[in-house]
Amino acid sequence: MELTEKEKMIAGKLYFAGDAELVADRRDARVKLQAINQETDKKKREEFVKEAFGGTKNRVYVEPTISFDYGYNIFVGENFYCNFHNIFLDICPITIGDNCLFGPNVQLYTASHPLEPGKRNSGQELGNPITIGNNVWIGGSAVVVPGVTLGDNVVVAAGAVVTKSFPDNVVVGGNPARIIKTIEEENEKDQLTQAREKIDQIDQELVSLLEKRMTAVSEVTAYKAKTKKAVLDTGREEKVLQGVADLVKDENYRETIVETFKDIMKQSRNYQEGRLK
Repeated sequence: MELTEKEKMIAGKLYFAGDAELVADRRDARVKLQAINQETDKKKREEFVKEAFGGTKNRVYVEPTISFDYGYNIFVGENFYCNFHNIFLDICPITIGDNCLFGPNVQLYTASHPLEPGKRNSGQELGNPITIGNNVWIGGSAVVVPGVTLGDNVVVAAGAVVTKSFPDNVVVGGNPARIIKTIEEENEKDQLTQAREKIDQIDQELVSLLEKRMTAVSEVTAYKAKTKKAVLDTGREEKVLQGVADLVKDENYRETIVETFKDIMKQSRNYQEGRLK
């Protein structure tokens, strides 16, 4: 059984775009485009998009204006977002996965023409499908040409011209687009690691403060050397420890922090005694 021109078109074979059925389909698409692009209510616009596309999931957000040839060859997944002025030449199927973001002026071309001028001038056309994986972000004014497949988690830089397929987890850019970097999912840090990183940061601050404290201790040591005063001043230490205890807001930490300061003062005495000797 001979294929219709529409069937040839969708299959990526040479076909005549002037076929009556296809002309009628494009005319119908213009009516649907007008409804989508003139609708200011986003919920109603979403419904018009769902009626025009070949298949969608629940959440589909399309900013005006959008352009397409037929609409019924466009299939999008869940949480699809399409920014202003996107162009989808859907001669062949355009299949887009879940959680995809398209910037403004993104252009997906499944349409092509024969290289031989004789065939091209005869009105014959052909195409090649485009497949976009899940979690793909395509930047503004990027162009994707016929036959391209993009894997999951791909990021296409703004202005890129994507002329070939790319695997999962890459950032591509340029003209023609090439891999700029790979994307590695960061493992969520466990609670122990996060807590230790906080301690490390606080320890850096403590070291700086302890150095300042030891500078002041050195000044005390010099004064005691000059005046022949004893290193240990019991009254002074008791006063300091009481002041520390009063400063601690969480009583669960009070004893530990006071004991820590006892050790700090003990080390200060050892330092003073060493210097005085």
